[in-house]
Amino acid sequence: MKKNLSMILCAILLTGQALLPSPAHAGIKEQEELRAVMEEINEKNMELDAPQDSTSQYRYDFKNNRPKVTKKDNELMWKDYDKKNVKNNLSAAAAKKEVHWLFRLLRSQYGLYTYYGGDASFEKAKDMIIKEIGTDPITAKKYQKLLHKHLGFITDAHLAIGEELFNAPVRLFSDESVHYYKKGEQFFAEESQEDALVEINGTQPDTYLKRAIDENGYLTYYPYAMLNQKKDSWSCQVKYQSGRTENIKLHPAEYSYQDTIDRLYSYEHYDGAAYVEMNQVYMEDDYCIKARRQFLKDTADMKKQECLIIDLRNNTGGDGTLIDQWFLKYTGKALLPNYSTLRIRPVWINSAKELKECDAFFTEYGLEKSGKYYYCQTPGHQYLKNKSRQMFVLTSRRTGSAAEAMTDAVRNIENAVVIGTNTGGVLTNMANYSMAMPYSGLYLQFGESMQYFDNDYFTESYGMEPDIYLTGKNLDQRLELFFETYANIKL
Repeated sequence: MKKNLSMILCAILLTGQALLPSPAHAGIKEQEELRAVMEEINEKNMELDAPQDSTSQYRYDFKNNRPKVTKKDNELMWKDYDKKNVKNNLSAAAAKKEVHWLFRLLRSQYGLYTYYGGDASFEKAKDMIIKEIGTDPITAKKYQKLLHKHLGFITDAHLAIGEELFNAPVRLFSDESVHYYKKGEQFFAEESQEDALVEINGTQPDTYLKRAIDENGYLTYYPYAMLNQKKDSWSCQVKYQSGRTENIKLHPAEYSYQDTIDRLYSYEHYDGAAYVEMNQVYMEDDYCIKARRQFLKDTADMKKQECLIIDLRNNTGGDGTLIDQWFLKYTGKALLPNYSTLRIRPVWINSAKELKECDAFFTEYGLEKSGKYYYCQTPGHQYLKNKSRQMFVLTSRRTGSAAEAMTDAVRNIENAVVIGTNTGGVLTNMANYSMAMPYSGLYLQFGESMQYFDNDYFTESYGMEPDIYLTGKNLDQRLELFFETYANIKL
């Protein structure tokens, strides 16, 4: 009897009539949906490119007679480079001297000087600061507030005076109370499946409705908006095909990242994917050199993976040259980013040898020299095939600077999907230099470059949009369910 039962079971299995569903076939519909989503993302990324208009409008005319950094300024800057003590009070004369010094420096070396209005904007700000300093001693705290108040037209998130940044207080708002879905080119709310949305706040629904991962790991659509406002809610009107309207309220989106990290870097293999945890864009110094070398070494194995997940959610940036090196190793091609670059030659380099080395360094990264500028005007369109390999990049609002440059870079590769939230929006400039200001001792950080984007793709403080949003509670659980259901990956 046992023998007969075994034979029957074998026959059932061989003929494909097993009573239990095979795990290999779980999520077939969802996997097909992901392939369709990936094709849609590929079509969008295929069109990405740096802006076609020239960056020459943002080059400052250094031949004018306006005051610029002097030899004495250079000596003063580097003498106090590592100074840490901030003065409690400044005499009016010392404060005004420092203001004139600061504005000569910005005119000579700040990469976004012309981008933010040039002499017209900065001279007006300087005059107002000098006027408000007056004749009496001023506290460093009040002095710092004056500088930020009158330079408030700057939204460069890499610029800092007194440890205080100039980034706009932009937040991501969302509402996950109602699931929306898309049928053809129309959107529907889950509870009104026959009444298509026509407008949200007078614009096309997809201005706000974005593809997202729901609480069960399934793809859906939720409304999202990046807003520069202090209020904790934002209302918008939804209009339906039937003429019906309703108001929905968005609140600051829930998402999380670690305030502290346990490790700089890890590379692990899971069932169906390799997982890169990259918590800094590693620099060539003692602190990061091991992680940098290991990351580049592991790229050879990354190329072999059918699915690669790169986690940048806790990555605030670092050395952008690492991105170029990784991209070349992974694709075999030099990176052509989706932005143009304009950099000012360092004004404090005096020796012919150092200038030659500086010129050679930037030429190596594809920048040409013109007067005091290095530039890469529209680096050229790039979209590279990736065979059947898939890549998922995880982002958060903490993902900034060189980590955003990596997010941009992977979009030049086929089958790359960005999951998470808008990035931090810290990429229009860089943080090339940091020092103590000579009279106040206040910290100063600034950059000499401009990365020029299409505003629809990247705006400072607003960042880059993900392809699929991941917000709400239990983010890791949502992500695990998504990968298991749509990509057959077990994390």
